[in-house]
Amino acid sequence: MSRIPALRFLLLLGLTLGAFLLLGWLLPPSPALGVDQARQMPYYSLPFGTDNPFYPSELSTPDGRLLNWRAVPDSRSCGECHLQETLEWATSLHAISDKELIYDSSVRENEFASQAARHHGLEKGRWCEACHNPLGTLAGLISPVTSVQETEALEEGTSCIVCHTVNHAQPLAGNGALELDINGVFRYGHPALLAAAPSRHARDMRAAREQPLMQDSALCGACHTEIRPTSVHGQEPMNLQDTYDEWRRSPWARQGIQCQDCHMSRDPAAFVAALKRGERPARSVSHRFVGNNYLLADTSLPAPLLNALRGGSPPGINRLFDRQQFNQELSRTHGAILALLQEAAELGLETHPEPGGLQLQVGVKNVGAGHALPTGPLDQRHMWLEVEVLDQQGQSLFHQGAFDTRTGQVDPAAPIWIKEITNTAGAPERRHVLFDAERLHYPRKPIPAGNTDRVDYHLPLAPGGPYQIKVRLWYRLALQDILENIERQGLGRVDAVIPPVLLQEASLTVPAQGQRLAAKEQP
Repeated sequence: MSRIPALRFLLLLGLTLGAFLLLGWLLPPSPALGVDQARQMPYYSLPFGTDNPFYPSELSTPDGRLLNWRAVPDSRSCGECHLQETLEWATSLHAISDKELIYDSSVRENEFASQAARHHGLEKGRWCEACHNPLGTLAGLISPVTSVQETEALEEGTSCIVCHTVNHAQPLAGNGALELDINGVFRYGHPALLAAAPSRHARDMRAAREQPLMQDSALCGACHTEIRPTSVHGQEPMNLQDTYDEWRRSPWARQGIQCQDCHMSRDPAAFVAALKRGERPARSVSHRFVGNNYLLADTSLPAPLLNALRGGSPPGINRLFDRQQFNQELSRTHGAILALLQEAAELGLETHPEPGGLQLQVGVKNVGAGHALPTGPLDQRHMWLEVEVLDQQGQSLFHQGAFDTRTGQVDPAAPIWIKEITNTAGAPERRHVLFDAERLHYPRKPIPAGNTDRVDYHLPLAPGGPYQIKVRLWYRLALQDILENIERQGLGRVDAVIPPVLLQEASLTVPAQGQRLAAKEQP
């Protein structure tokens, strides 16, 4: 290139950049897009009062108005520039938090089939949908009569625009206690405008340098705290999920380790392993939101079943990425979930002789979770111990805690960490119908971060030996019973068993000087 054309090119480039910068400076403020419910949606149901149109959720907007559903940007538009982040998010549970089949059937069962649903069941569903379907809740979609239509953005669950427009969070209030300024986001008519005003876009999308809350556990805690209000059922609020408070009281919080540090790390298991060694790795960011739902990322499941469980095709498919790319990313997400789960606990085994047998003490230590273990909706998430004793020929002399792969049931004699719920009829509630929850009971309480729970076994013995003791710690996402909601709601039948994940296993050998188990004591 000769000198004169090169100068002309540089001059043209400078003028173009200057024009873009001037255009960015001159961009007008975003027009007010909030919906006046009284004037524009007069049939929107407000059975709990007008102070918060999203109640019994705790969602809010700065002006208290509903979201303009026609103007909400979808995540595919973000993917035009942020492809990898969008692809990672598409494999996460956030992307399908409203449409995945197990949740969808469960919330319907609460809204339409529970005893508490006899009065304003759908509107009570805003308590659930605030976190699972925040855009639909803000837009007024959760109402018996509504003029809101489903859009791609409203189908996306907890999407980019949800987290990236948060002004304020109240994590101890829970139930989606976030103030979202989606109506105040500037709508760029052309990508060139966005390029012309990157600082405006960073402010609108709450870049961490603009909004420190983006890197604070309080942002996550607003949805990972679940308190059923009395407007849904009961005489007093019922705490059903305390993940944020568990973290807040943990050693991890005192060290300044936030939820995002682990769950949004590019390699969460490696990050946690480093923390366990006393190291403090540099922060890295992924949008997989790696947690505990291994089932809905399991690419070993038959494709039609996995697709149905996830609620259909992922957002952005065949527009931003193809099925092969998505499946590769989903497989990586699944691997990251399993690896993170397996960093959570350690097993310690001790034996002590006692008259007529042997005492086995199993210590289950929460070493890798910054919250209790297990955590989340503990009427479904659960963990249990399996213990087996073998003689020198490999014959099983004692076996407790086995999982039945045909029925999906756990040995009822096993020590189990779960929250047992009794409903208004006095029956066990195993299908996540929380509207009717009346009483709570823990057979074993969740293990706080850094703590150990010890379980004692008294093994009757007879002369002989040696024998081997094997102990396994299992984790399972949900009870088998929750799948009944799918058929109850007319959504079909899922002939599958929700599999468990092996968190840890340990073994020890009792030498021949000891004794072997008496065969008569087999369960």
